[in-house]
Amino acid sequence: MHQDIDIILARDGWLSSLSQKTIYYNRDEDTIVQDLFQKVLDNTAKITPEAVASVSKEKSVILLQNLQSLVAAFYALPLYMEVVAVVVPVAGLLAFVLYSLSHPKQDFRSGYEPYQRGEYDPIAAKAYYKQHPVLILQRATQLLRIGNKFIVDVWVDKNVWKDEEMQRPLRAQQLLELVQQAGPTAIKVGQALSVRPDLIPVEYAEALATLQDRVPPFDSSRARQILRQELGNKMDALKDLGMKDSQGPVASASIGQVYRGMAVCDDGVTREVAVKIQRPDVLAEIALDLYLVREFAPLYQRLTGSATNFQSLANEWGRGFIAELDYHEEAKNTQQFNREMKKRAITAVIAPEVVGEFTADRVLVTKWVDGTRLDQSTASDVPQLCTAALNAYLVMLLELQKLHCDPHPGNLLRTKDGKLCILDWGMTLETDPSLQYSLLEFVAHLTSETYGEIPNDLVKIGFLKEERLETVRASGFLEPLTFMLRQAGKGGGATKVRERIFDEFREKYPGVADDELRIKMRADMKADIEEARRKESAISGITMEVEELQKRNADAFRIPEWFLYTSRAFLTLEGICLSVDENYSIIQSCFPYVAKRLVGDDSPRAQMALRDLIYGASDVIDVDRLSDLAEGFSSYTTSTKTINQQTTSSKESDEETLETNGAPKKKSDQKRKSRKEKLAKTEASITLAKDSADVLLSRDGNFLQTLLINEGVLATSAQLKDALKDAVIDSPKRLRQSIPFNLGSLLLPELPLESGAAPFFKKTPEEAKAQFTSTLLERASSSIDETLTDIEGREGEPSDRFVKSAARGISNIAGQGADAIRKRNQTNNPK
Repeated sequence: MHQDIDIILARDGWLSSLSQKTIYYNRDEDTIVQDLFQKVLDNTAKITPEAVASVSKEKSVILLQNLQSLVAAFYALPLYMEVVAVVVPVAGLLAFVLYSLSHPKQDFRSGYEPYQRGEYDPIAAKAYYKQHPVLILQRATQLLRIGNKFIVDVWVDKNVWKDEEMQRPLRAQQLLELVQQAGPTAIKVGQALSVRPDLIPVEYAEALATLQDRVPPFDSSRARQILRQELGNKMDALKDLGMKDSQGPVASASIGQVYRGMAVCDDGVTREVAVKIQRPDVLAEIALDLYLVREFAPLYQRLTGSATNFQSLANEWGRGFIAELDYHEEAKNTQQFNREMKKRAITAVIAPEVVGEFTADRVLVTKWVDGTRLDQSTASDVPQLCTAALNAYLVMLLELQKLHCDPHPGNLLRTKDGKLCILDWGMTLETDPSLQYSLLEFVAHLTSETYGEIPNDLVKIGFLKEERLETVRASGFLEPLTFMLRQAGKGGGATKVRERIFDEFREKYPGVADDELRIKMRADMKADIEEARRKESAISGITMEVEELQKRNADAFRIPEWFLYTSRAFLTLEGICLSVDENYSIIQSCFPYVAKRLVGDDSPRAQMALRDLIYGASDVIDVDRLSDLAEGFSSYTTSTKTINQQTTSSKESDEETLETNGAPKKKSDQKRKSRKEKLAKTEASITLAKDSADVLLSRDGNFLQTLLINEGVLATSAQLKDALKDAVIDSPKRLRQSIPFNLGSLLLPELPLESGAAPFFKKTPEEAKAQFTSTLLERASSSIDETLTDIEGREGEPSDRFVKSAARGISNIAGQGADAIRKRNQTNNPK
């Protein structure tokens, strides 16, 4: 500083003596600079451009010299100090930048929406976020900050301590907490991964299965703003929502929160309603997270070596998550489900009723549903409601081609009037129309134990890649698969299946301890696979070793998306039912609907599946399967009607039961309730007979008609042979046996015709079994007869008598149809 002063003062003659310099030097530098600038302003004319240039040049030289001195001093330092001198400032700067990026403002994503609500577009998102790199860095570093401890712990477990599997239960809990901190997208992804143990360790999947979509609510004043923005003046028709007091929302999730209140509807009626309001900026938050997941997916796939296309999976998640933000679509899905269930007379399963005049982009209003979570209900009808729910999901999957995708226990309520209400229709999945027939064929082959067709079925329903079909056959994979399917069909869930498997092997290896038994089980299973592989190799020519086949099959299988949501629903319902009935079989519960579909569907694929079910791999009808089919057909029709009537009776019972001094008092007309229940059974039987007649008397013709005609011909032939055998052989034989003292053989010796004709009267297996082919009509007739017997002799209203007469008429028709096909010989009935 002093040198610069000297140069300026010497050149311009401002100071000429040492004493004047000393005065300046003794003052502080700020004052000196101020004086100098003042003198510069006063004497600008005295400072020539040449003087300024000269000073600048000299200052540059001085600066360069100083830099050279610093560099020389740096190189003179020891190496470790050189490293420290460079790394510390750079690391500090980097840490400051990362800290700032990883702690963004709470609303840093607000307004950054790459596409419209409900319209997921990954290409548009990629182009959009390329223009906002800082936004990407902020969210990526924020997620890294939240998850870095978990990532490091897993890496250390795997690569340092080598005990990653032992630590998984602990890491699973850490992952659960991490997901809950990371926001709505992480919660949705966690729920999706909870049914994918093929993608993540089983321990992680089990922990994520407990994930509850509950997050702290956002401020109710902000909710009021959204209501006003979406509904305008119609918001004034919503009352008592609790937004101004401490009550707040009744539920809060990652997408929105729900308020309970009253609504004055356009028809003038005031109704109790649930008002769902979407979270502010949730589209911006989910869209950015989905972009990061999608871009990171290929890297994760390379790191893990997985055959799963994670980017495609991320796109599927994105489609579902973003669709859930479109409340107009959710209202449409809810209304469609109610309409379709009513059309199919499955009135025991409902969805909330939408109050359409209040529906908007971010607001959905439905009638309030008063009920209890199905898994927490102690009502006796829970198993029946689960069965009704299974039927509803099968209808969605196989008929509507639109599947409810969020079937966790919190979305299944038993209402006070005994119905099952399925909540939250924001995320649904559209399925391929051809899937329904592929699944029907699969079930038919399982039921008929035509296991050779199962690999083809797995290809059709999306589990097995077609190009891997032959190697899977050759690998012997079908042996353990069919064994497990056969065990699962017996019911009882995983626990009972495990018990049956152990019991089977305990019989095979008596006295062996369980630990050793497990070893023998694995050895036997491996031997069965090897034997199946050898047999298949002789046919296909594929002779690779099992290990090689397993490697090649690693990417042969995939889990189709429809199965993820269906299995999640079925596992939820099965778990609820197993808590009531430990022997409950979900496969057996599904069969009645499948039977109804197979019998009532006249499409070629359904009829072929029906034939496979009844005949199996042979050309001989299986009476047991036909009986099961008839039982399933009648069970579906009557149980649906009965459950529906039970819900009505439950509601009427609640209304008719009065409280007097704390004790329930029933009305005197409770007999009317009993009469209605019996009439419900009659109605179910009439419906069964009508449905049977629709199938058997269809003008268009169908497989069952052909079957009954063909089997009827065989039955007639069998009956004729029975009659001739009785006349030619059995009657003379009985007559001889009736003569005392064994004189019959002397008086009536056996004629050559008797022994010679015997082979001609022998029935073929087809003819013998054909005598039972009227099972379906007989069950319809007997079901009606039994119900009518229960109410026989009762004096009823004219409508009751009409119902009885109609039922009796249909019963007679059904019975006559059965008799026309087969007149059973009571004394000579083949077993």
